[in-house]
Amino acid sequence: MAALLKSVTPVTQALHACGQQVRWKSNPLNSVSLLQQYYRKMPIRKKYRRAIMRGTMVMCERTGQVRIPPLAISGYDEKKNPYRGRFEDLRALRVWFKD
Repeated sequence: MAALLKSVTPVTQALHACGQQVRWKSNPLNSVSLLQQYYRKMPIRKKYRRAIMRGTMVMCERTGQVRIPPLAISGYDEKKNPYRGRFEDLRALRVWFKD
């Protein structure tokens, strides 16, 4: 049994020396940006965190909720006649994010 283990050990060392992937060791070359660290620490669900990172949703500083960003819709003015329906029922030709 000891002879079998001695013969296997050089083979496994040779595989590691060839540069094969070792799955249990962390790689310090893949760094994480400060922005990614900030997003990952947010106490919200993963799908909303991904939406915030993608830019399709925003975090409201006043309430702490995840919301759809303010939209500008052609044919509707926010002060005079704001659109109050569902987004799926909207028939406007142009919709864009308000800055």
